[in-house]
Parts: sequence; structure tokens; C-alpha cells
Amino acid sequence: MVKTQLFFAVFLLWALLCPSRQYVPAPTCFGQPCPSSTNNCKQHKRSSPDKSRIQITISCLDDYDSTIKDYYFEEHSSLSPYTHYENTKYESINQYNPNPYRSNNLELTPYHGVPEYF
Repeated sequence: MVKTQLFFAVFLLWALLCPSRQYVPAPTCFGQPCPSSTNNCKQHKRSSPDKSRIQITISCLDDYDSTIKDYYFEEHSSLSPYTHYENTKYESINQYNPNPYRSNNLELTPYHGVPEYF
């Protein structure tokens, strides 16, 4: 009886002190990998000066919304050459791959009125 109680006490102590071995994926912002200290994401799209391309900046943000890492892309613009386009979107990390340890799945996009055509 004492050995059984001792075994359960040791097992309980081991279970409480053993770190979790659950895999936690790295944060992603709009499909791009980010550092582990990333909490929010920002995507900014705007027309190039000659309006033939769309410049895309994806930013990994920390607790204070300071940029930790940036990604820059360009894509061909399907808009009129006389149209200036600019749009900013925010999202939680891993929004498309939710993880309860890293994200609360909060919708951080402040305005939904401008549709995206890309």
C-alpha cells in the first residue's frame, strides 16, 4: 500500500514538473514565417509610383506593434494605370492555422469596407 502511494506521488510530481512536449508551430503572418515573439501581423499594399505594380509589405509585429521582421513583394496590377491603390490589413498570428497557445483568433481588421481584387 505504501509503495503504491509512493509510486503515485512520484508519478504526480513527475507529471507536474515535466515540461509540455506538445509541438507549437512557429508564428505565421499572411503565410510568411515570423520570429517567436510575434503577436500580430500587418499587410500593406499600395500602387507603385508608375501604377503598373502593387507593392506588398508583410510585417511581423510585437506586443507594442513595433515591426520585428518585414517581407517585401511585388505583383502585377490589374487596375487601370490611372488608379492609385492602397490598403492595410491586420490579423492575428496563425489565423489560418489557429493555435490556442499562441493566438486567441481575434479579428484585428479595423475596417471591412474596401474589397480586395487580388
